[in-house]
Amino acid sequence: MSRRITTISLDDESHERAKKIGNLSAFVRDALLHEARKTSNQPVDYHNAMHSATGVCHPFKAQDGYCSICWPYGQPTKSEYDWWIRDWYQSPAHNKPKPPRQLPDRRENPHANAISEQESSKAVSQKVGIIRQVWRFFF
Repeated sequence: MSRRITTISLDDESHERAKKIGNLSAFVRDALLHEARKTSNQPVDYHNAMHSATGVCHPFKAQDGYCSICWPYGQPTKSEYDWWIRDWYQSPAHNKPKPPRQLPDRRENPHANAISEQESSKAVSQKVGIIRQVWRFFF
């Protein structure tokens, strides 16, 4: 793996904190990789990292997220993808396995609150008006 030297500028407070970290290069590399992993876990609605041999997008190569068309149940784990790609390369040409579409559903629903509120508004209310209460009292 090749490495490149890059210069960064720090303010006084950041410089003092950097002194306490020790290996600043490793820290910055880890922080950048962590940020890239957060981005790669986001679904996108287009093919963005098509694997030329398999015809399925690679779930970890694209910088803008994984392809939700090829991976509709969310990004597979590295071991799931490795298992599938190993099977794909080892199987004969006429019997290639399809990507696992029945993975545990890893998709996050950021609108779960809105959906539950919308569905609960469709429920019939048990509240009754004053006239109905009086009517029920007498009958």
